[in-house]
Amino acid sequence: MTSIKNNNQVSWNFAALQFFSFAALSLFGTYGMVYFQRRGLSKIQIGILNSVVSAVSIFSPMIWGITSDWLRKRKPLVVVMHLVSALLFPLFWFLDSRSFILLCSIRAIFSFFFRTSVPLIDAWTLDHLSREGGDYGKIRSWGSIGYMIPLVASIFIFSSSSEGQAEVLLPMFFGVSLFRIISAIQAIFLPDYSIEKREEINWKALNIYLHPFALVFFFSVFIRTFIFAPYFAFFNIYLDQLGVADNMKGLPWIFAVGAEVVMIAFSGSLIRRFGAVSGIISAFIAMSIRLFVLSATPSWEMILFVQLLHGFTFGAYHPASIQIINKITPDFFRATGQTLVSVVGASGGILGSLAGAVWAETNGYTILFRNLGLCALIATILMSISFSVWKE
Repeated sequence: MTSIKNNNQVSWNFAALQFFSFAALSLFGTYGMVYFQRRGLSKIQIGILNSVVSAVSIFSPMIWGITSDWLRKRKPLVVVMHLVSALLFPLFWFLDSRSFILLCSIRAIFSFFFRTSVPLIDAWTLDHLSREGGDYGKIRSWGSIGYMIPLVASIFIFSSSSEGQAEVLLPMFFGVSLFRIISAIQAIFLPDYSIEKREEINWKALNIYLHPFALVFFFSVFIRTFIFAPYFAFFNIYLDQLGVADNMKGLPWIFAVGAEVVMIAFSGSLIRRFGAVSGIISAFIAMSIRLFVLSATPSWEMILFVQLLHGFTFGAYHPASIQIINKITPDFFRATGQTLVSVVGASGGILGSLAGAVWAETNGYTILFRNLGLCALIATILMSISFSVWKE
């Protein structure tokens, strides 16, 4: 009985780590690009800024993942990543379009410590679940709840105007750094599940990634990030252009992540019944619908409604992708396998950020979302055919 109680307590602590880590992500994800746009950055510069992040993500996840697998430790790396990013983030307050090169440099260093924390926490959570048992979806759903809570608070904290200056977004800086520090403290009290005797790594085992099924899966990772990188970069700027008040910019994401929470909470049973591949395909179908609706310049009410499809585009996709990569990856490469997803996605993110910036700059947001929707639709057709031919 005591062992079960202790295991439940540890699971709750992992859920809390997900909660606080995603709370920081939500504030920066919702208001970060709006802040940079108000600091004078053009659409092209914002695209370049995001491509810099994706470029860093080509190698940073592998560095952190391989280091973690080699040391057989997650805790020290997770703590360092959260603390350093908490200290670096306030530097963005002093930078604008006139210091764009320096801004890109700081953004690159910051993202090296910021973005890869999620897959590493996922790998650490899976370490716990593989030893003690439990449902990944239920623990991960607390990350989604953590994403929502700061956005609910932003309704009461941020301005009710859409014409504010960059300075009115100052609470974002306090929130991001505070949540990253709390995450680091939370991580300190979690077990590391380190292995005393390290087995010799068999690099030939990674040939599994050359299997046609694995290649189709990695194509889904690539094209998804190609689509979502410009979507996340410009969606809230698009809301700003539509005149949506600062304190309401988080509302579409409250709807989105609320649907995500429900989907992730039931993801375990749904994947067991329908399979992980069905989760991938359903995510891309929802993605194409979501983008085509946005390209039609919908009403505020329709924007909120279509954001519910995030339950599929992320809530179905993420647990399915975690299961697939965890299943095809040897145990001793778990963190490396999880971060490899980020590396492949980063390649798509570079191209997507640059292409999206050009589409937005030259043709506006209607064409941007329409083109991204077409990419999602074509990818859905190709993957449906490929996954039916090459089985897991």
